[in-house]
Amino acid sequence: MTAISSWSELFEKRKKIKTRYPEIWDISLIKKEMDLLRRLIRDGIRILEIGAGDRRYEDRIKKIAPMVIYKSLDIDRETRQDYYDIDDIHETFDFIFMFEVIEHLTKEEAMVMLKKINSLLNQGGTLLLSTPNLYHPNRYYQDITHKTPFRYEDLGAIMLMAGFDSIKFHRMYNDDFFRRMFRIAIGIYFHKYMEVDFARTILAEGKRI
Repeated sequence: MTAISSWSELFEKRKKIKTRYPEIWDISLIKKEMDLLRRLIRDGIRILEIGAGDRRYEDRIKKIAPMVIYKSLDIDRETRQDYYDIDDIHETFDFIFMFEVIEHLTKEEAMVMLKKINSLLNQGGTLLLSTPNLYHPNRYYQDITHKTPFRYEDLGAIMLMAGFDSIKFHRMYNDDFFRRMFRIAIGIYFHKYMEVDFARTILAEGKRI
């Protein structure tokens, strides 16, 4: 049985996201993931990183908030993690993040994952995730292991269906200073005309209700 049981609900949730963000250009622009992590983390909270790989964010986070409790999950057993299977986790967290993971899942797997993440968050806890921006001309197709392309409105819709609220989006783009300024101030008109974005990544932020 598919995890997305109501396509009409998906359509309605998608419309809700599009009401707030009618076009990709309505989504705010940031430089790096750390710009959001600095705002979302604080001392004493419990953090889980999914798809942690080499756990590179652990040191970066603890430089900002040394007293956080950081746990990691990755299915690669050749890496050092706290967990290798999400079903083995029997504790809850205030903040969960996963960067460049959800596009490696089918849409059904993504829904199951999001519902599981929701159950691992404390009330009012935050999920932050990223995925390739489909409005960028080739970002998604640069990895053969990608399974599902998520437009921001579809990603927001399944997050709503999985029990998240207060969905916010950010476009991430960092580049040489002058090229970045040119694209933001002048090149943006060409990009809008061609309906392609220079931002390579979309970040979605949601709260457990």
